[in-house]
Amino acid sequence: MLRGKALVAILVILLLTPSVVGHGANSYTFIMRNQSIQPSEAQVLDNSTIIFYNVASDERTILIDKNRNGADGVQCVAEPFNSSSNSDECRIWLEPGGWEEGIYEVSIISNGTIWNTLSLTISLDNHTEISGFDLAGPSGYSFNEKEVETSEDTNVYEIGILALILIGAFWPKGRSNENE
Repeated sequence: MLRGKALVAILVILLLTPSVVGHGANSYTFIMRNQSIQPSEAQVLDNSTIIFYNVASDERTILIDKNRNGADGVQCVAEPFNSSSNSDECRIWLEPGGWEEGIYEVSIISNGTIWNTLSLTISLDNHTEISGFDLAGPSGYSFNEKEVETSEDTNVYEIGILALILIGAFWPKGRSNENE
C-alpha cells in the first residue's frame, strides 16, 4: 500500500515538473558558383548561421549592412575554392539581439565589383510562456510575434485528471482486520 502511494506521488511530481520545448540554432547554406549563387534568397531566424561556400576560382567578399545605416557592418571573405581547407567558406552567425527583423540585401563582391546580391529575410525567434502548467508543451508559445492559440479547456481537463489520480491514490481504503 505504501509503495503504491509512493509510486503515485512520484508520478504526480513528474507530471507537475515543468517541461521545456526548444530547438538549437540552424544553419543555412549558400553555394557561390562561377556564374550564380544558390539559393538567391532565404528566410532565416536569428541565432542561425548562414554559410557561403565558394566553389569558384575567384575570391568572394560578402557584405551586409547589419545596422541599415549605409555602411557594411558585416564583411566576410571566402577565398577561391580549396578542397584541403575551409578558407573557401564564410560563416556569419546571426546573433540574437544583434539583428533586427526584416529584409537585408547581401552584396557579394568579386574582383572589386559587385558580382551578385541576394535577399535575406531575418525573423526573430521569440519564445514566450504564458502558462506555467501545461503538460503538452508551453502555452502561449510565440514564434515571430505570432502567438499560437491554446485552449484553456486543455489545462482544466489536465488538472481534473491529476486531481482524480491524487484522490484515488490517497483515498482511505476499507480497513482489513489483520487478526483474521
